[in-house]
Amino acid sequence: MVPERVASRSLRCTKVLVSKANDLFFALVAISMPGAQRKLMRTEAGAAPRKRVAEEEMQPDMYSDEDLEGGFEDLERSFEDLEQGEDGADEDDAEDNEAEVQAKEKHVASAYAIPTHDEVHGLKETSELFMNNLFKLQLDEMMKHLRPSTDHARPMELALRRLYAVVMNIPRIEALPLSQAVAALERRVGRSVQVPFAEAAPHSDPAYKFAFERPNKLDLVGSWPLRAAARRAGDMDVDVEVQMPAELFQEKDTFNMRYFHKRAFYLAVLAESIVAADGDAGLNVDVSYMDSGADRRQTCLVLRPRRDKSETDFTKLRAVIRVHVAHALGTFPVARLAPNRNSIRGALADVRSEEELPPTPLYNTFVLRDSLRLAHLVFLHGTAQQCAGFVEACQLLKTWAAQRGFGALLVPNVAKYGARRIVAGTDDARFVLSMVLAHLIHGEPAQAGRPRTKLSTGMSSIQLLRGTLDYLGKRPFEAPVAMRAQPRWGLARHVDEESLEAFRVFDRALIEPSGLVNLLAAWPASSVDLLCSEAAQAMRMLNDADGDPFAAMFLVPATSPVARFDEVARVVLPASKAHGVERMDWGSARAFGTARMLRVARRALGQRARGVAACYAACDAASQPYALGEAPSAARRAELGVFLDAAHAWHQVEHGPPPDAPDAPAFRSFWGEVAELRRFRDGRVLESVVWPIATLAQRAALPRRVLRHALIHHGCVAAPKSIAFVGDAFAGLLEPAPALAARAYLKDPAQLGFQPLQTAYDTLTRELRAMDELPLSVIGVVPVAPALRSMRVVAPGALDLGALGARVPDAAAHLPVHDVLLTMESSGQWPDDLAAIQEMKTALYERMAAVLPGRLPGATARVVYDVDATPGETIADQTSLQLTLATGFAFGLRIHHDREHMLLQRLQRDRVARRAAFAALTRYETRFVRAPAHHLALQALQDQNPALGTTARLVKRWFAAQLLSQVPEEALELLCAAVFTSAAHAPPTTGVHGWARVLEMLASWDWREAPLIVPLDAAARHSQAPGESSAAHGSVALAPAARGAAEQAFRTVRARDPGMHHHAWMIATDVDTTSAWTRDAPTALVADGVRQLAARATAALAHELPVKAPSVRALFAPSLGAYDFVVYVHAHVQMRYVEALEHDPARWLAPRKKRYANLEDAPARESVYGSEPRAGFDPVREYVQLLEVRLRGSFTDTVAVWRYVLPVLRRTRRHGDWRRVERCAIVSTRVQGAAGALERAGA
Repeated sequence: MVPERVASRSLRCTKVLVSKANDLFFALVAISMPGAQRKLMRTEAGAAPRKRVAEEEMQPDMYSDEDLEGGFEDLERSFEDLEQGEDGADEDDAEDNEAEVQAKEKHVASAYAIPTHDEVHGLKETSELFMNNLFKLQLDEMMKHLRPSTDHARPMELALRRLYAVVMNIPRIEALPLSQAVAALERRVGRSVQVPFAEAAPHSDPAYKFAFERPNKLDLVGSWPLRAAARRAGDMDVDVEVQMPAELFQEKDTFNMRYFHKRAFYLAVLAESIVAADGDAGLNVDVSYMDSGADRRQTCLVLRPRRDKSETDFTKLRAVIRVHVAHALGTFPVARLAPNRNSIRGALADVRSEEELPPTPLYNTFVLRDSLRLAHLVFLHGTAQQCAGFVEACQLLKTWAAQRGFGALLVPNVAKYGARRIVAGTDDARFVLSMVLAHLIHGEPAQAGRPRTKLSTGMSSIQLLRGTLDYLGKRPFEAPVAMRAQPRWGLARHVDEESLEAFRVFDRALIEPSGLVNLLAAWPASSVDLLCSEAAQAMRMLNDADGDPFAAMFLVPATSPVARFDEVARVVLPASKAHGVERMDWGSARAFGTARMLRVARRALGQRARGVAACYAACDAASQPYALGEAPSAARRAELGVFLDAAHAWHQVEHGPPPDAPDAPAFRSFWGEVAELRRFRDGRVLESVVWPIATLAQRAALPRRVLRHALIHHGCVAAPKSIAFVGDAFAGLLEPAPALAARAYLKDPAQLGFQPLQTAYDTLTRELRAMDELPLSVIGVVPVAPALRSMRVVAPGALDLGALGARVPDAAAHLPVHDVLLTMESSGQWPDDLAAIQEMKTALYERMAAVLPGRLPGATARVVYDVDATPGETIADQTSLQLTLATGFAFGLRIHHDREHMLLQRLQRDRVARRAAFAALTRYETRFVRAPAHHLALQALQDQNPALGTTARLVKRWFAAQLLSQVPEEALELLCAAVFTSAAHAPPTTGVHGWARVLEMLASWDWREAPLIVPLDAAARHSQAPGESSAAHGSVALAPAARGAAEQAFRTVRARDPGMHHHAWMIATDVDTTSAWTRDAPTALVADGVRQLAARATAALAHELPVKAPSVRALFAPSLGAYDFVVYVHAHVQMRYVEALEHDPARWLAPRKKRYANLEDAPARESVYGSEPRAGFDPVREYVQLLEVRLRGSFTDTVAVWRYVLPVLRRTRRHGDWRRVERCAIVSTRVQGAAGALERAGA
């Protein structure tokens, strides 16, 4: 170990740097104010080097505790927040107005001046570094609002001066037993005092005594004097450190919480003395305690100003003063506080012998960290002096981190900041990031020569930011990382290089320059990995030349668990004080429970997960200040998030070691009763765990099942009911009604999903290609139906056609038609006339209708016209072959002839037939060009991202539930594809995660000003590179030509149609830059409503985790207040009632006084539609189409009918029956038949 003289030499060095600190306190306060702040920014690279700064000038005037301020509020609300924070402010001073006028005049005068060297350098930097001018302008504008306003800092300066006077004049309390010392303090302040002891508080007078002496000094520390503070959500904090005299401590105070108990008493004396002197001293502050990380070993005082317009009212600054206590370095032997040493012994340890005592690395770290706060800030100040861009880079890093939940927040307004989350253990993230940046600038410890530096002092702030993010993204700190010693700033190495091996007791380690403290000690390994993952994702955003990373990186909070993780659980941690020394080493039940939960979760999931993380609500009472005399709130609630690996997440078998392996007992102990010995087909006999599944829903829930079992088995939750998953609350949204499905379908869709339909399609394709009875052979079969790419809301079941009208009720009699395109072989027999081509298609359909039933036993085929077919139409495609198979599925076959496209384009030149040709060409391109390309691209993208299908189904369900089914399905699928190809985040692995991402995108997308560009074809062609993580996979750049064409098309559309009657949404892809899918829908009114609904749903998800089904159902419930009238339809005549969100058997069962005991055998209501299969017949939808035709122009938007949610079945005398709908020639007889059927049913 290093001799004590090394510590004393370092202590003397620090004393030289901070000589006369008591007298310097006022000077430091003044230096931190705007009028006297020294310039910290250096000139750009190439300027003449400055003279060496004398040691006497390296005053510790800019320091903080472990929390260098950071963060940045959402700019969507920041300006409003700043105005609210300055309500009641005086008008600007005359001199400020005059200065502003002079600045404007100077700007006008220099507008046409020759560019300076700095301006030329800035232009070059913009073109080479920032990718585009917009990002540079955005950063410059943000920095103006990011830096705290110093206009209102003078009241705080006065408050700090008065605080110094109060603290330095507190009378001493002589060394007394605990009870007598507390009694002496109570007599002084005239009220009862509660000392904020950490856990294992002394219950009686311990053997040691407590005292209070005048502090050695007060130091203004923190990022405030360093000018590195940055605005963020909530209040900033200005830190003051009070150094306790060494005479208060004994050498053995490092053991058994003695130091923390004396520290708590000293802090209580400070708090009660400030409160008692508040009136006389004129501080006008409210004093409270705050526990960093809910750990009372890190308690500090929070002084919040009162809004009373007094001379010390600095509420307009939106800051609080935090008072920390510290001891001088050298007060305790540093060798005794090494991370591999134990400091909790005796009765507290609860072990039989000292040989069994485990190390207490966190305990030792917190003791040492109290002595290094000042030296760390001296180091950061020196770094800022050397590197001109250091301060601004720190502010950018803090802002980026705060938007991702790293770093504690002071958020008194729960309603406003209730959606914010803090990643577990990262309360000091802003300080850690500043130290990481300083480490990269100074370099690693020298090895055989000069130290290796990763960043240059001449780099700009954005270069420093990129370098730090790149380093974090590639360095997960799995091996201890040691910072270079800095003896000139009081951070000489106190241990030798071999002693650094002691830090391997930590899962992740970043050792500060003195070699005493691991800056990541309180961080769970999962939180460090999450920070590195976020940094890697940020680098992908910055490297995306086509994207705009500014908002995603700095403006929009990304802390909502549902939109951040693939699986989210809300857990209540146990309150047990078991696990002895390890439990006390973590300091609090929440910290220990969280670390243990993360460790168990990571091992249980194994390859199933890319990572796990825990977070807490930022406004949690345990993370906020609490009044003197009150106990802190118990903090046992946490949120567990999981990033799944799609390649392994749903494996059913956990392979363990052989039964005779050394680790076999550990495997059985970890998994408990579910572990078993199994022989596999290859002859291996292994310990294993098998998770049986019966349905697709059980398969999707497999990671949740594994995690729930492991956490309950190891006691990581308070009770089995103390863990609830968000994914479980979404169960049943995409499944048919079980009772109806059992009666209507030959095979349960909940068990097989889309597989029966795919099997039927494969059979049909094989028979179509094998037909030789036609004059032309079928050479191509392309599916275009959403169900054939697994994106239909509810998987279609194999309908029991023989039981229609009897056992199968009308509420489940819908037989959807799945469209398929056929390509015939090239032949000269095709005519060159459009009308003849349509007749030839019809003839081929009739021939197929005669042939296919013979090849497919039990099948029926008929040629049908489209619902909107019109008599006399000869050039447009409006016929198809409808084929119903005996297996219970129906397909619609259409023939694609490519020459038809050219003939329609040629016909457009005819002035007489131009309009009809345009309509026919639009239909042709939609059906035969865009639809198959769309299907193939989405299918390829889904092969890479299996969650795409579930995401699209949930998004469609949400839109339909909000009565927005007029939005084309293809447009909704493109919205989902945009989430899976974005560089702003990794592709989701579950449908719930993807759905939440789509809602966030809809809430933030300014569709009036910008198109949504989706590299659909590029993403479909992109394959995951070997070794590339699934998190990195998904970000695909669009070709510059395609992006330019899409942006130009958007500008053209907006210029031609400023009222946005068409193309309210502009969703362009690399194969469709004109956004054909959204030409007519949604309208601007609907698009604006979607954005508002998505914003409210996103806010609801962020504020409260929806872990119960009613909470989720509320998000899928429509609001009918915006409609002038609503049509209610009886459930038993809705052929798609089986797909409803809520199901009531009484709606489709025959009326009966008593409830049926067995729904499967209960008789259904008398059928209205008969026993004949009606492929594609949906009376409710077609009745809506009839209303749209009849009432076109009477309403601002389409008529909405509640189909996907439980209908409110209402019949009154006033609205007893439907009025008879007048027959009209412009609608098909099929639509009229739907209206008649509803009338006869009495709907």
